Amino acid sequence: MTTQKLRQPSAPHKPVTNHQRWLPWLVVGGMAVTALVVFMMIAALLVLVMLSSERMPSGVQVAGVPVGGKSVEAAADLLRANLGDRLVTFTDGDRSWQLTLSQIGARLDVDATLQAAQTAAAGAVIQPKLTIDLGQAQFGLLGLSEQANVAATNDRPGRSMDIPVSLDRLRVDASGELADGIFELDMFIVEALPDAATSTYTGQTTRHIVERGEELGLIAKQYNVSVQDIASLNGITNPDLLYVGQELTIPAAGVYQPTAADAPAPPTSVGKAIVVSTDQQRIYAFENGQLIRSHLTSTGLPATPTVKGDYKIYVKYVADDMQGADYFLPQVPYTMYFYRGYGIHGTYWHNNFGRPMSHGCVNLPVGEAEWFFNWAEVGTPVRVV
Repeated sequence: MTTQKLRQPSAPHKPVTNHQRWLPWLVVGGMAVTALVVFMMIAALLVLVMLSSERMPSGVQVAGVPVGGKSVEAAADLLRANLGDRLVTFTDGDRSWQLTLSQIGARLDVDATLQAAQTAAAGAVIQPKLTIDLGQAQFGLLGLSEQANVAATNDRPGRSMDIPVSLDRLRVDASGELADGIFELDMFIVEALPDAATSTYTGQTTRHIVERGEELGLIAKQYNVSVQDIASLNGITNPDLLYVGQELTIPAAGVYQPTAADAPAPPTSVGKAIVVSTDQQRIYAFENGQLIRSHLTSTGLPATPTVKGDYKIYVKYVADDMQGADYFLPQVPYTMYFYRGYGIHGTYWHNNFGRPMSHGCVNLPVGEAEWFFNWAEVGTPVRVV
């Protein structure tokens, strides 16, 4: 009997799922996305390379520094190295002094300067762009004034820096004023003090130590004595040759303290009142008709006189920015306005109290201004004569 070999059944057919059907497309799509990302990264890298290699227009100079044809980074390095804190020459006629940009609060604005250079025509010469810190500029000019100011004597006028006007120029256009590295100082003539009659003094004396900014003519006015008497008593042959810390013998019993009879009449005999004498260059504080305090002041120069008349303090500021047609002063201490922009305030940019020095306000040493500020209220009468 013949046996028949049984045929093994074939494996059943496995159905194709949706996942398997889309898998090739997903692989292809993923590769495409990857390629796109790689392309974008390469493009971005090329843009960065192009930007980093961007060149300044040919032949461009910034204050004599050749940046034409340089990359942005190379041009920036050149500007910082050559113009970052360069010297500025301050002049008064044939006299000159030098300060760095940082000493007067100026700083090179590299980004703004590069932008100006990038948009300049080929071969152009442009000036650097600067920013200014007016507070630091004020102190820088104040320090310079110690060298630039010339003290007046009884036989010749002096010269003094007009710091408020110089500050305003820097506030308006620091880049333009300092671009060429030369700044012509604003100066004004300080009139010589009238000479008191010479006399032979045999009375009491007072010891006076010379402080920074003092000069013999103003010391004499402070004690209400003549320059000649001080010079004679101290063996001084040249009144310009004073030095800080010098001890002087003053032919007076003490610092001059005027009486009510020496002062102009106050506007009221009830309550508080302030009187400013432009002739005497003094300020007086009255209370109920009694003189309680007085000090030398500096009122307006002939071209910018202090207003005269009867007024009242209408506002007070511990510190206030003051600005006029051609001057600017930041944070002026202990300011009391009595008529429009005219005020009584502290002054740290000069020490020439006893002669006209201001743009119309009543200048006082900061300590004296603080006393008047704390003593007077809004509404206190002010008489200027």
